[in-house]
Amino acid sequence: MVDITRRNFPEIGAPGGPFCHAVRTGNMLYISGATAGGTDAAQGTAAQQAETILQKLSHILKAEGATLANVVKVTVFLTDMGDRDEIAKVRERFFQGVYPASTLVQVAALAAPNLKLEIEAVAAL
Repeated sequence: MVDITRRNFPEIGAPGGPFCHAVRTGNMLYISGATAGGTDAAQGTAAQQAETILQKLSHILKAEGATLANVVKVTVFLTDMGDRDEIAKVRERFFQGVYPASTLVQVAALAAPNLKLEIEAVAAL
């Protein structure tokens, strides 16, 4: 039988629907898409939102005994591809050269009109 643990982290805000923040199975951690929703950055620039999102991901990883260096894959959903360079600088600072595999897609909208990006991640623990 596979051991599956589902976790929420109230300190980063409640999930915005019927899902949990992260699911761990074996040595893999799947982190749901995170936005800057519920924070001051939600009204800010794409860079400010990216920073807040990566802080949320870092919080979840730390609780699981990991860091962003454990992230093997991210998917970034961006509402304006013109913000790509802006968020790339934030990602470079957070991942510090230990870059995960990555997919970047432009989407028409996210859960709220002020949200500019959403990031989901997979980490090996």
